Amino acid sequence: MLWQPSQPIYVTVARDPADMESPGTTVVNIIVGSLGLAGAMLLASVLLGGLVAFLLIRWHRRHPPECDHLPPVSPLIADSGSRPSSPAR
Repeated sequence: MLWQPSQPIYVTVARDPADMESPGTTVVNIIVGSLGLAGAMLLASVLLGGLVAFLLIRWHRRHPPECDHLPPVSPLIADSGSRPSSPAR
């Protein structure tokens, strides 16, 4: 005859402690993380754009364009001391 134990045997499966600390990755976690990353990139680009614009405005104020001092090059604008030339035939 076979011998059978008189009391039941309980088996508990122990999980890895690292798995017990984190609840897992869900779709909501992924969406929130991607929105956070996109928001950080947006903030960085706005700040960098504002800095570049500020530097360009300061550069332009310190070094004004010289186009105010150049003579006109358009044939439609005549100088005050010269007559408009007629095309040669």
